[in-house]
Amino acid sequence: MLGSCTCLEVLSLANNQITGLPSSLAAMRNLTKLNLSHNHIAHIPTCVYSMKGLVFLHLACNRLETIADQIQDLVNLKILIVEGNSIHTLPKTLCFLESLELLNVDFNDLQSVPVEMYLLSKLRRLACHPLDKGLHIVHNPLLKPIQEVLQGGLSALYNYLKPT
Repeated sequence: MLGSCTCLEVLSLANNQITGLPSSLAAMRNLTKLNLSHNHIAHIPTCVYSMKGLVFLHLACNRLETIADQIQDLVNLKILIVEGNSIHTLPKTLCFLESLELLNVDFNDLQSVPVEMYLLSKLRRLACHPLDKGLHIVHNPLLKPIQEVLQGGLSALYNYLKPT
């Protein structure tokens, strides 16, 4: 029934203990903001990748362990918040989201980041405040030397990751 609301632009299903979404929500092509935070979601629902108009996707405090390669289908995404999950690795396809201005992966299980991270040119700095644009990546078990590189800021990280 909710999937028939094709003109809906903003949807928040936060704090509902949901584990997934029905595939019928893929019809919600006008959706620009989707908040699925504080639920029990283990995988980003497949229907989300059909929501090509999304600019804001909030999946903090769920049970995510991975982000599928299909994340690259969300070409308009500017804000992706996946903090407080158990994500081990980021797909390199995430680095093709040229519009991304804020990526929050704080409090996950990341040990490394894709070498293609430097392609995210709109992520201009390491962010500290929750509302800051940029890359939020603290409180992850990043392996050295990346942890040391991060102390030099985002440009130091990108220089480290760029192919020589």
